[in-house]
Amino acid sequence: MKFYSAMFLAASLAFVACGDDSSSSAPADETASSAKETPKSSSSTDTPKSSEDSGKYDCTVSGGVKVVYPAGGEEFKMGDTITVIYGSDIQGSGYRFAFKVDENDAGMDMLKNSAGPETPDGKTCYEQKVVLSDDYAEPSDEAIIRVIPYERQNKGANSGTFKVKE
Repeated sequence: MKFYSAMFLAASLAFVACGDDSSSSAPADETASSAKETPKSSSSTDTPKSSEDSGKYDCTVSGGVKVVYPAGGEEFKMGDTITVIYGSDIQGSGYRFAFKVDENDAGMDMLKNSAGPETPDGKTCYEQKVVLSDDYAEPSDEAIIRVIPYERQNKGANSGTFKVKE
């Protein structure tokens, strides 16, 4: 997994270096099983502002990204859909969502394309659905999802650690 993670990271960086400023977003997998009890949005876009759950989370951030869900301690199964909730004020062409088996893993992209807002305000909670697919995820007791802005990758942030079971 680590070797493939390093290869995919290198390919991702090469993709960014090519100047692709696409902000399109593709769903991770429309046929995946339903999510565990995660916050839902009433909007149908891939990265809607969190509406009905906005009072539950503080997504205020300055100079980076803040991931508020998964907060840590959750348990998911392979194939589950997770709604990642995050805030950001990094302007650009979108974000990568990377699955990491633990803190030391380089991570693998969970989406084929960039996702998220191009002009986040640093106050709003945004949501992105991702699927725990065996293409990039594996069971782990210390899994993390990292949200990474393409233009300022060093400003990315990790979710809390969670468990992924078979």
